[in-house]
Amino acid sequence: MNNKVAILGKLVSKYNAPFEDMSYDIWTCNYNEPLPRADHIFDIHAHGANPKATITRANFPFTQCERLVGGQYFNNTFSYMIAFAILLQYKEIELYGVRLYDDHEIREHQRQNVRELIFFARGRGIKVTAPADECLLEEYEYYGL
Repeated sequence: MNNKVAILGKLVSKYNAPFEDMSYDIWTCNYNEPLPRADHIFDIHAHGANPKATITRANFPFTQCERLVGGQYFNNTFSYMIAFAILLQYKEIELYGVRLYDDHEIREHQRQNVRELIFFARGRGIKVTAPADECLLEEYEYYGL
């Protein structure tokens, strides 16, 4: 296992991931499109059906992830993937193709949940970046200024 992991979503910016850099592990989720490299394919949905998945409901550490954050505070696969990366003690997490547009209420809740896990990881000293999808890490205006 490396100290760095790149977590890939479905947006085209996933192709900016460091596929050639072997110091990164590459994770993707429930995904069938060919990629230059994927070390793990996640399909942890209740009715997962991706035959290429290496991480499924059967072998994913849901309980440990929930213990890590103090409860069942997950509403999407990316949040669980970030928690799993924390459990595995990665020092750096990069997100590619994971924008979660706020085009409807469910996506907005998922985006917020991913942001919560990003900042949870950062609070534990893990470097988390989203080089191609900056909106996940957008900062707010200073309050009261």
